[in-house]
Amino acid sequence: MRAIRGVLAGGQIRTAMPWILAGLVGACGGGNQVSPEVPAGSSSASSASASSQAASSSAASSAGSSAAASSSTASSAATILPPVALQVPTLAYDDSHIELVWKKPEVYADIVDYRVYLNGSLLGSASANALQHSPAASYIKGFREADTANFHVSVRHHAFSVSGLKADTEYRFTVRSVNSKGEESADSAPLLARTAPAFAKTVNVAAAGAKGDGATLNTAVIQQAIDDCARGSGSAYGCRVLIPGDDASGKVFVTGALFLRSNMTLEIAAGATLQASSNAADFPLEKGYQLYSFFNSSVDDRRPPSVLNLLSDAHRNGAAALTDHQGYDDTRNVFSNVRIVGQGAIDGSGWVRDGVTLTDEIGNKLPNFLNSGVKNWNAYGLLVRSQVLAAQTALGRAFTSTEETEYYNQRRSSLATFRGVKNILLSGLTLLNPANHGPMFLESENVVLAGTASKTYDINNADGVEFGSSSGITVYNNFFDTGDDCVNFAAGQGSDYEAGHPAEQAWIFNNYMREGHGAVVAGSHTAAWIQDFLVEDNVMYHTDNGLRMKSQPQTGGGARRIVFRDNAMKDMSTNAFIMTLAYSAVTTQYSKASAVAQFRDITISNISLDNISAGGAPILVDAYAGTDASLGYPETFHENVVFRGVKIANAKTATKISRLARSSFTDVSVTNSASGFWVVSDSPALVFTNVTGK
Repeated sequence: MRAIRGVLAGGQIRTAMPWILAGLVGACGGGNQVSPEVPAGSSSASSASASSQAASSSAASSAGSSAAASSSTASSAATILPPVALQVPTLAYDDSHIELVWKKPEVYADIVDYRVYLNGSLLGSASANALQHSPAASYIKGFREADTANFHVSVRHHAFSVSGLKADTEYRFTVRSVNSKGEESADSAPLLARTAPAFAKTVNVAAAGAKGDGATLNTAVIQQAIDDCARGSGSAYGCRVLIPGDDASGKVFVTGALFLRSNMTLEIAAGATLQASSNAADFPLEKGYQLYSFFNSSVDDRRPPSVLNLLSDAHRNGAAALTDHQGYDDTRNVFSNVRIVGQGAIDGSGWVRDGVTLTDEIGNKLPNFLNSGVKNWNAYGLLVRSQVLAAQTALGRAFTSTEETEYYNQRRSSLATFRGVKNILLSGLTLLNPANHGPMFLESENVVLAGTASKTYDINNADGVEFGSSSGITVYNNFFDTGDDCVNFAAGQGSDYEAGHPAEQAWIFNNYMREGHGAVVAGSHTAAWIQDFLVEDNVMYHTDNGLRMKSQPQTGGGARRIVFRDNAMKDMSTNAFIMTLAYSAVTTQYSKASAVAQFRDITISNISLDNISAGGAPILVDAYAGTDASLGYPETFHENVVFRGVKIANAKTATKISRLARSSFTDVSVTNSASGFWVVSDSPALVFTNVTGK
C-alpha cells in the first residue's frame, strides 16, 4: 500500500485527505458503512526504539506479543478489512508525542479492537491504550462491565496516543483490525509522520514572575509572557508558554482575561490550575465581544471576554451597544496554529460549590455545583455575582426583572472564546466552573477537542463545548459531566445567516457523556445549516436528551446529513431522539428566514437505548403545522430520517411522531416499554419493517 505522507499546508503539517460524504446518509447500518473523512490533521510522528514505544503506550501486554499478533492466517487477513484514513488530528502532536485516529472499514461488525504498529513492531491495542490516555475510557469500560445482559452496543476505540518520541523524526505507522477470534487484518495504508522540532522558545510564567499561590493576580505577567513568546513565532511550536504545576511558588495561578496569539502553545502542566479571578474588573467589558450579528438582548448585547480568548484586536465592544455591532466579527482565519494543552485545569471561578463531592458510577469523585441560574446569581455567584453587580452599578439603579435576566445572560464570562481561528487544538485539560459557557469555537476551521474532562454540573449554561459556524471538527476521548449540552453546534438565526457559513464536517467519537441537557445537539441556531456529521462509538449516560435537534420555524436552515451510529444510551430523562421546531428558549429579535427550518437526511443506526423516564418521549419529532399567519410558511415536514438496527428497552412513555415524511424504521425492537409505543400522526410515507411495539 502507498504510504500517506504529510504535506505542508496552512502553516502546519497535514495529511492530504478530502472529506468523503458520498453515500453516507441513508446507507448506514449493521456495521457496513463508509463514513466521512475527519478533517485532515497534521501528519507527524517519530519514535524512540520500538521497546520504549511499547513501554510508553503500555498496551503491548494487553494486546498480546508482536509474534502472536502476526500469527493471523492469510485467509483471515483477507476477510477482515483494515481500518482506513489513518491520520493525526490537527496539531495533536508535539516534539515527543503524537495522536493517531482512524476510520472503521466499510464492514466492521466483527471487529472488536485495533492494533497499532510502528515500523512493523507492535505498540499495543487501542482499547488498552485508551485506558491510559482517555478520561472517557474507564467510564466506557465500567459501562460495558455493568451491562451483564449484553444489551448494549459495544463501543470500539479508534484512537491511539504514543509518547516518549524523538523530536523532528519521521516514522511509519500502520493499524490492523482485530476480530472476535483474535485474528488480524492486513495493515492499513501506512502513515509516514514526523514529530515537531523542539520548541524554539519556552516561557515559564513562574520564572517570569507569576505566583501560583491562589491569591496573586497574574494577568499582566502571563499576558506579557504570551505576547513576548508569540512575537516572531512561525508555528505552534515556535512558542510555548508554560503554566507550571510543580513550582515552589504554588500551583493555582489566578488571572483575568488572557488573549492568546497565533503560532503558539499554551501548556497548563499537571498539578497546575489557571483560575479566573472572581472580580469583574479583571474582565473589562471594552475588551469583550458581541456574539451575534443580530441583537440578542433588549438592553445590551456586549459580553465580557472569557478567561482565554482569541478575539480580533480590530473588533471590540462599542460604546453604543444597542445601535451597532462593533464587537461582532465573523471574519475567518484571523488567527492560526494555536494549541492549548496539558494535564492541568482551567477553573472559571463562576459559582460557589455546594460542599458535596459526588461519587460517580465507577467510584471517581466529581465536583458538584449548586443549581445555578438567574434567580440565585447574587447568592451563589462568584465571578458571576461580581459581573452582574458591575452591570447594575453601571446602569445606576436597581434592575427591573427583565433587565436582570438580560444582563445576567450577557455579562458572564465563558471559559474560553476562540473566534476566527484556523487550526486549533484543546487537549488534555480539566475544565471547571465557568461563569457561563465552556469553550466556544466560533467561525473557526480545523478544530480538535481531545482528552478533556468537562466537570460543570449543575451550572447554568455550562456546555461542554460549543461550535458556532465552524468546520472541520474532531471531538474524541472526552469526558462530559455538564450543566448544559455536552457538545453543541450553532449556525445563526434568521435571514442574515441563511447564506452564512454552516457548522459542518464533524466527527464525534469515543466520548463519555454524563449528565447534560443533550449529548450531541444541533441548534437552536440553525439558519446556515448544521451538516455532515458522524457521531459514533460514544456512551451517553444520564443525559436529559441524546441526539437533540432543536430550532424554530423562522430560524431557517436546520440539520442534514447526520449519521448517528454505534452509540450506547442509558438512563435518559427526556428524549433519546428529538427533532423539534418548538424550542422556545431563544431570542426572536432577528429577521425571519425565507424558508422554514427542517431536519432531514438523518441516519440512526445500531443503537442501544435502555431506560427513558416518564419525562418525555423516547422519540419525539415535530415540524411546523403552517398555522401562524404572521410567518407565512406552509406546513412542513422533517424527512428522510432512517432508524435501523435500534434496540429500545424500558421506555416509560410512548413515542410522539408528527410531520415526519418519507422515512423508515427497520429492525427496531422495543421491549418492556409503554404500551401503544408508536404514536404517529400527520406523517406520510413512513415505512415500518420488522418493528416491535406496534
